[in-house]
Amino acid sequence: MTSGKTTVKTRQVERVVAGVEDLGRRLDNFLLARVAVPRQVVYQWIRTGQVRVNRGRAKPSYRLKTNDEVRVPPHSPEGQDRSDAPVPDIPVPVLYEDADLLVVDKPAGLAVHGGSRIRFGLIDVLRQCRGEDAFLELAHRLDRGSSGCLVLARNRSALLGLQAQFRNRAVQKTYWALVAGQWPEHVREVRQPLRVNRHHARHRKAVADESGRDAYTRFRPLDQFARNCLVEARIETGRTHQIRVHAAEAGHPVVGDDRYGNRQVNGWARERGFRRLFLHARSLGFAHPANQSKITVRAPLDTACKKLLASLRDETGTPSL
Repeated sequence: MTSGKTTVKTRQVERVVAGVEDLGRRLDNFLLARVAVPRQVVYQWIRTGQVRVNRGRAKPSYRLKTNDEVRVPPHSPEGQDRSDAPVPDIPVPVLYEDADLLVVDKPAGLAVHGGSRIRFGLIDVLRQCRGEDAFLELAHRLDRGSSGCLVLARNRSALLGLQAQFRNRAVQKTYWALVAGQWPEHVREVRQPLRVNRHHARHRKAVADESGRDAYTRFRPLDQFARNCLVEARIETGRTHQIRVHAAEAGHPVVGDDRYGNRQVNGWARERGFRRLFLHARSLGFAHPANQSKITVRAPLDTACKKLLASLRDETGTPSL
């Protein structure tokens, strides 16, 4: 099999061979760039095994290798019900931009990409704003409920360089979270392996399990309030829902966390008009993939988080950061 992209059609099935330019690209993004069907259809294909890589099943996050053969099932773009009202124009603040990178402040509640139950994500909003033909790929992920710094690549070489840094734990990631209770001074780190339970009744859920993958989070109290604490969390690993699970394991779940949190604490927050997860990707530090210069980007808290903190400081007389 020769390198470079070729396509062999068998009736309506396509067998696409990944070229050098596709090296390291996620399977879902590879497909979405090549077929004019709704995003949820692509994820259904992968989930049901209609998409195959080298004749075997693969996950959406599988990263392609040169000469991988991808089976694309029969599809008729004209006949598909795209159920797509246009992607809405959602403001996404830009924190840093150059010819290789784009760092944005992801709004809370906006998924980074669409899925079987999510019609669109941040990547769709940005591509619509900047033009469908512009190269723009996610270098990493944030939970849908989280806000803050998110890095995207504007060309293939930048994408591979950024992904290597995330994979090698060379990126400095700092989060702010408001947690229940007053964080104990002696608890500065949580080392607890995590395993993702993919057979949970309603959704994926990470659980603390010694058979899971290693996960390490360092916590530092920033502000103590009567019933809550604002903490800084630095993650050395990037596991699913890592900060949320580790905070809950320490007995101080994140405010607004409807998956690992405390129902009474979340109800208290809603009574105050706060209806999001208080988890914010405060800063990212990494080497520029083109010239290795140090890049540090910070994202301010959004209005909802600032308002809640202001009310807590008024009650306790705690000065602002």
